Amino acid sequence: MNLARAFFASTAGLAFAGSLAVASNAASPGAGGSNIAGFDRIRTSKINFNLNSGDFTIPGPFSATRAGTDITADSAQGNSKTKVLHARGHVVVHQSQPLANRGSATDLTQRPSTLTADQLDVDGETKRYTATGHMHFTQEGGRDATSDSAVLDDTTHKLHMEGNVRVKNGEQTIESDSLDYDTLSGQLDGNGNVTITSPVASPGPNDRIAGPKKKKIKL
Repeated sequence: MNLARAFFASTAGLAFAGSLAVASNAASPGAGGSNIAGFDRIRTSKINFNLNSGDFTIPGPFSATRAGTDITADSAQGNSKTKVLHARGHVVVHQSQPLANRGSATDLTQRPSTLTADQLDVDGETKRYTATGHMHFTQEGGRDATSDSAVLDDTTHKLHMEGNVRVKNGEQTIESDSLDYDTLSGQLDGNGNVTITSPVASPGPNDRIAGPKKKKIKL
């Protein structure tokens, strides 16, 4: 028993190199969670992992996946016990299936989307993604958004954007200081210096041009 304890104590901090995948079985309901920073699998060429504390560092490119969501970035660090992940450099988050309907393609669900940013902080427990630096969000159907920063909540399907927000839906453009977007319903709530631009056809002699609407726009 003493030898076993000495072995695990000496190998608590491990460094793995080469093509590898760190996988974890999804936790059963009520089990408290056993996945890695909220993800079922992380693939990379090198990782430093402390088995006691749960701290890990990924110094090179990696991918992290769970049902309906995958992330790639240049590097990351995090903790498998607190389920946090801090990704840095060329971050890409792709969502193909929403959590609410457990990935059922037959249900009326949010459209597939992609979010890119310079940095991403992931809370695997609450499934919140905080993106900073050149945030760019695209969604199937021609919807496109940019901002200085954003928080995507994968449970409520809400994307909150701050700073130089610009959303494009087809030929319509909405700009504001901050904006909340429901990726499931398409509801937009803009706040602060809201400007909506929509191209209109050249009016005829008897046509009247309606003024732009502001705030609470459902796309």
